Amino acid sequence: MEELPDFDIGGGEKLIEMDSYDDEDLLGWLFKDDLQNIELVELNIAPENPGLAPQLQPQAPSQIPLAPKPVEVERPTVSGLQKSQKRFKTVTPEELKDLQDSRQAKSTKQNTKWGVKVFQEWCMEALDQVFDFATTETEELNNVLAKFYAEATPKFSEKRGKEMSTAQSKEYHKNSMKNIRAAINRHIHDLDRDIDIVRDKEFRKANETLDGKLKKNLEKGLSRPTKHKQIITMNDLEKINSYLYSSDGPIILRFRVWYNIAMHFVTRGIEFHQQLQINSFEFHFDENNREYACLSHEMKQKNWQGGLDSGETINDKRMYSCEGDRCPVASLKLLILKTDPDATSLFNHINKDALSSKTPNILQLWYTNISVKSYQFTRFMADVSKNSSCSMMYTAHCLRATAIQAMSDAGFEIRHIMYMSGHRNEASVRSYSRDCSTLQKKSMSDTLSTLSTGRAPPQTGMPMPMAVQNNPASDSVISVLAARDTPNVNTMNAALSSNNFMSSGFISNSAFHNCTFQINNPQ
Repeated sequence: MEELPDFDIGGGEKLIEMDSYDDEDLLGWLFKDDLQNIELVELNIAPENPGLAPQLQPQAPSQIPLAPKPVEVERPTVSGLQKSQKRFKTVTPEELKDLQDSRQAKSTKQNTKWGVKVFQEWCMEALDQVFDFATTETEELNNVLAKFYAEATPKFSEKRGKEMSTAQSKEYHKNSMKNIRAAINRHIHDLDRDIDIVRDKEFRKANETLDGKLKKNLEKGLSRPTKHKQIITMNDLEKINSYLYSSDGPIILRFRVWYNIAMHFVTRGIEFHQQLQINSFEFHFDENNREYACLSHEMKQKNWQGGLDSGETINDKRMYSCEGDRCPVASLKLLILKTDPDATSLFNHINKDALSSKTPNILQLWYTNISVKSYQFTRFMADVSKNSSCSMMYTAHCLRATAIQAMSDAGFEIRHIMYMSGHRNEASVRSYSRDCSTLQKKSMSDTLSTLSTGRAPPQTGMPMPMAVQNNPASDSVISVLAARDTPNVNTMNAALSSNNFMSSGFISNSAFHNCTFQINNPQ
């Protein structure tokens, strides 16, 4: 069989090799199929001078010179690949704008709008014009802000008049003034101006004015303390647990799972639970063969908004199972089992049949595929408080504050509490942890009462600074309380707990276990 030549048609790496073939043979081989379709047509052309016309003789096909036909090779194009298998998605201008607007949370945008509104209302009253943040020079902005900080006052309302004195009702809370300043700063950034009214030295005058006003309010007794979320009392906790485990009906089960998740994952409530999907939890066993539930994806929260500047969220918190009929993992599994398979959210509306049935356990499904709305989540804790006959109405944020306080009282280190709560610094944790529980406050007051009433013994145990320790929390609490009642001023045996007191010096960065301290009282 004749060996075919190697040749290139434009896309390969090899060039035409013509070692054993000449041009004519090669072109003849390339176009041998085309020769079969050639028809000879005799043309009779009459020239102007017939005498000069040459006599054309027909020639054989082999004698007719052939012009090579150009070879066209169809190559794949980029557009062709995109049409066949498209990799990148296409977004509309509206979708692009939505992505840009997602940089800030909805609550942050509302806070920005409120702060700018307060400032513009002052401008209309004091300057008789709307302030232009886009073009105003830095120096003028500094002067206007200084005057605004000095003159800003809230609107009077009957509620403010009832909750505080008349003088206090005429002043913003210190945190409100800081929020207004931060809102104005965000608004300026949104206008693409490279200005920071909080940190730039050009706004030192305005910030010094605000600082001076807050200190002046403190001197005059106009500064109000920050109200923290209420810690749920032990009596109310017992009432809540009794109610949540009183039955396995669809209403109580949904409350119970919501309550357990809020406690074990130390959530803030609405935003967290709205994101929970039917597949948001995974179930595993640890090395001791104890089952636990954990999240399968990251969750957006107040201090974890994602984005370029956000770190990794803590995603391996665990809710462990426990023996008995009050297992949180078993309740979560039952909720998932009783939910419509087409549901996407974890918390959904209750099926009408299950809601009206006196024996809902015989029904296969209790919950529909319609998600619970955000405003309904705000009522969950209030309904639980009411149905449990608590001493007061609690909010979902109270659960978070109670969980953090419980870990603090149990002796867990600050870094471990931050791991569970998601806080980024210790100062934020301290705003939740009151440092002293109700029992501890009562014990300290009783101790001081013995001094103020003159019934103190000649020698009484002095309070001991507490630092980081590794012994179990339950032992440390008992040991510290026992040491408090020991009437010995020179020698005190105390197990030390970290979170109740952040001392300075060598104790703040030390760990003590089963130690004896000798304290000498100089005469």
